[in-house]
Amino acid sequence: MDRYHSPGIAVAVIHDQDIIYSEALGYVDVENKIPSTIDTKYPILSVSKTFTATMLMQLKAKQVVRLDDDVRKYLPEYKHAATLLQLATHTSGLPRNTQADLAFMQSIDRWIMGASKDTAIIASTRQAMLQSLPFITTEYPAYDLLSYSDRHYSNLGYSMLGFALERAAKTAYTTYVKQHIMQPLGMRSSGFLQDADNPKVAAGYHYNDSTKSVTRTPVFVPNSAMPAGGVYSTARDLAKYISFQFRDDAAANQILPATDKAMMRAFNIGWKPAYPFVMHEGAMLGYRCEVFFSPALKLGWVILTNVSDFEFNRINAIFSQLLTPVFNKKADTDLRKYTGTYKLAGGAGSLDISIRNGQLYSTYLAELGNVPLTPTGDNHFQVKVPGTSFSLGYDFITNAVSQKMILNLDQFMWVKE
Repeated sequence: MDRYHSPGIAVAVIHDQDIIYSEALGYVDVENKIPSTIDTKYPILSVSKTFTATMLMQLKAKQVVRLDDDVRKYLPEYKHAATLLQLATHTSGLPRNTQADLAFMQSIDRWIMGASKDTAIIASTRQAMLQSLPFITTEYPAYDLLSYSDRHYSNLGYSMLGFALERAAKTAYTTYVKQHIMQPLGMRSSGFLQDADNPKVAAGYHYNDSTKSVTRTPVFVPNSAMPAGGVYSTARDLAKYISFQFRDDAAANQILPATDKAMMRAFNIGWKPAYPFVMHEGAMLGYRCEVFFSPALKLGWVILTNVSDFEFNRINAIFSQLLTPVFNKKADTDLRKYTGTYKLAGGAGSLDISIRNGQLYSTYLAELGNVPLTPTGDNHFQVKVPGTSFSLGYDFITNAVSQKMILNLDQFMWVKE
């Protein structure tokens, strides 16, 4: 805690459908000495955007909306062309925030400078945000080319997306997310910061490096930023949310098909790439949080804190270095799984792979019949003719749908009989 200066923290590490490690330290209310637990409710701020993105993909799967729908179909207040997909991937060129949030941002600045004693920082109302839309101009070109993990991040874009989806679904945004995402996943301790039951969440704090002390921060009131940053949750609930990302069973696919979850990760819809992981952080005066997971390893973690500045990179590196080797699939050294007859997919060709003297041999190209396949990695082999520059790569994979062995050879797909 001394390294990170957070009064409280809650952590859960997940493998597949299980929490394999959890810890909570410090206080969620320093003044009253209320301890942090993995069931403590924390604002998760911009991680809320992944719930809005999930709502988009659900409505797409139900054919209520299309990803290429122009947002003006649902938000005629906005005057420029932008698709729902652009809003969800931060590629519309929109600025980070609406001008209606000027007073909100200035109130944060004044509080940090010590020029304000505000007890609440209040984002623009929905009405003020919608009224600002006719005057919004794009800041960047649409689909501006950036490095893969970068984007022109827009809170405004996600607020617009959430309210557009609300109109398309004919259901209040918060009601929809609770009924179609949180409740089916059993996230019973999650909701929205402005829910009628006035949820009790962890108090936020700001660390002052000059005084080496923390000060309680004003309450965050999201208003129009609800789809961009208005969710609260717990480490235990977010563990369920991460586990859901790994599921491909009938019940999970009723919530969102696995192919749509994969599409979200591949196209950065809601999630940000940190290969081989995907992630999303949340930050606001008084809080930092992170959800981080690897679909391939079925491994992930959530970190919730109640301090303005928190560096996740060191913890991510430690967890990754410790856990990746444990859950990485071990290389299968039994060569017999590769042997058999392989048919050219969609064609008439075939080849046989067999074992002789403990090595694999292939009948593809008779001229190479006596040249063994040399291992070059997990499920990867190579045939190389000595004294020449000629080589052929043999890449074996198991088809995720049929579970049949597939061979990629000479730019063709071959299927084991």
